[in-house]
Amino acid sequence: MERVNRNIHKAVIPSMDMDFVLKIIINKPWLAYTLLGFAVILGGIILWRAKNGDSVSILGLNLQSDSQLTEMEKKVRSLDEDSKQKAYVIQSISTLAGEISLILSQPDKNFREHRQYVYNYLLSSLLATMSGNKGNNPKICIFIDAGDGTLKVHEAAAHSPDGMRKLRLSIADSAAGYTFQTGEPFFSGEIHTPGSRFKIHPKAHSTYHSLICVPIRTGDEVLGVLSVTGDEERSYTEDEKMFLMAFANVLSPLLHLELSQKLKA
Repeated sequence: MERVNRNIHKAVIPSMDMDFVLKIIINKPWLAYTLLGFAVILGGIILWRAKNGDSVSILGLNLQSDSQLTEMEKKVRSLDEDSKQKAYVIQSISTLAGEISLILSQPDKNFREHRQYVYNYLLSSLLATMSGNKGNNPKICIFIDAGDGTLKVHEAAAHSPDGMRKLRLSIADSAAGYTFQTGEPFFSGEIHTPGSRFKIHPKAHSTYHSLICVPIRTGDEVLGVLSVTGDEERSYTEDEKMFLMAFANVLSPLLHLELSQKLKA
């Protein structure tokens, strides 16, 4: 009987509270309008904050802007892409190191054929690593000393055959020449800004805005320059610069062998 009375009492109290609220609304409508206006203003403020990216919590309900969630999703996708790119670079460099070690252990066995396979893999790996977006169109070039104050193309990817045969860069007055002389990388996201070391080649058939040049070296000796261009402004980050330097380092023993054999010949 006592339990039944408690249940009846609980049921009666909400009913009495509702009656009380209705009496206030009827007898004092101005108070009801005030409360309603306050609720509308509060709701507007909450929605405005949520729309501008703030996370808002009221009565246990969390509101968050779709734009903030979209931005978080973009960051997650970017981190995932960066992780895949790094994994690809590590795998490519590991493969190259193994192939170059094999050439060095047997320098007189099918050197020319094996060498070309290695360069094909190197250049295709670099193109895949540096592509970034569809409009970037990277061009890869390995320059060596031509012996006349200029650098010539040793190997390249995405350059025209005629350009590869004829391209010469001044060692004294070019970005690649600066890297060859000093051993310091050149890295620019807008090579056409005043004061840049980059000089437009008079016979160039295309215009690009980003350029990285890194030295290929053995100890203190600079053997050549590995460069990559990008059509877009700020095509590359510090990560891509470090990737290019890693590829240059793994290539240096092979280039050293090639140059020393030419000198002997």
